[in-house]
Amino acid sequence: MLPPDAVRTPRGPRPFPWTAAFLALAWAPAQGRAQDPAPQEDPWKVAPEAIEFARNAPLFRSTEPLELTLTGPFETIKKKDRGDDAEARPATLSLRTDDGRDVRLELKLQTRGNWRRDRRNCDFPPLWLDLDKDQPELEGTVFEGQNRLKLYVTCKPGKGDYEQYILQEYLVYPTYNLLTDESFRARLVHVRYEDTDDPEKSFTSWAFLLEHKDQMAARNEAVPLEAEQVHPALMQPEKATLGALFNYMIGMTDWSAVFRHNVEVIRRMDGQVVPVSYDFDWSGIVNTSYARPDPKLNIRSVRERIYQGFCREGVDNDALFQRFLDHRDQILALWNGFDLVEPDRRKKAVEFLDDFFERISDAGRRERILRNCMAIPG
Repeated sequence: MLPPDAVRTPRGPRPFPWTAAFLALAWAPAQGRAQDPAPQEDPWKVAPEAIEFARNAPLFRSTEPLELTLTGPFETIKKKDRGDDAEARPATLSLRTDDGRDVRLELKLQTRGNWRRDRRNCDFPPLWLDLDKDQPELEGTVFEGQNRLKLYVTCKPGKGDYEQYILQEYLVYPTYNLLTDESFRARLVHVRYEDTDDPEKSFTSWAFLLEHKDQMAARNEAVPLEAEQVHPALMQPEKATLGALFNYMIGMTDWSAVFRHNVEVIRRMDGQVVPVSYDFDWSGIVNTSYARPDPKLNIRSVRERIYQGFCREGVDNDALFQRFLDHRDQILALWNGFDLVEPDRRKKAVEFLDDFFERISDAGRRERILRNCMAIPG
């Protein structure tokens, strides 16, 4: 859930505990260059080869689902690896390449996440896939050049609702991609989990791989900001508003760009600071049975939208709304055409999206959406 200072209360936005020291820390690399006459390497510079690779990474050249086999100690992972000190477990990843070769890759698996890693919430936790990108077997596979990837797994394998949730959450990412390149790419995968602890407990399930934050940033000529908090005044106004409107569109309230909660913040080489959202299982469009809005938001359901962006001057909001409207047909076609999601769920998702597009087609309703914006603290 959101940190307490990240949400609106009935009396309006709470003050943020910003200090001059924090602002200095946020821009320490740039200040260091200004004060030190000795030439230093630019910490914001992205190498041209990194940009080129990120934009052409084989893993994300196609949207076709990948068939994978992961072999590892999954019973041990499910029972023991639920804390912050989770062990990295040796495993193998098997796949067939486009030219028909069967490849077996060595890697390590490590649990990750917060809510979904807790055994009280999920039978099977999300995973990191740690690959040695220099191993020769990677050459010519979709994993060439990859090192560390998030694998979003079905929270409760074998339960139909949860299989659908992971497919719907996956679909949010290509929806985001239609609106902006400053978004994470995802690749759908169908995984056979071969359990070396107990082969009888092996299973097959849907999952998706998420682009690493370094590659997402490099693709946009940027680097990730590692500060725990980022003042909203530092963010590029139009792009921050676009991100807030996207979360409003999908009914996502469990996020904060300020506290980097389900948001990565990247700094482009041109100086723009851009928030990029991820982790959408608590959104209204996915509508998981476990998703709940923060009580401080005064909404009853994640299907009830509330705008959580900041009030920003000088933004052409009409142009931003028009960007969404310009992509309306593409977005609806994406959801209507994704046959892996059950028809009733697709229908509800499309109706939810259509409601958003109807709202932003009316000038008065646009104004009411943005009226709920939060004041940027001084």
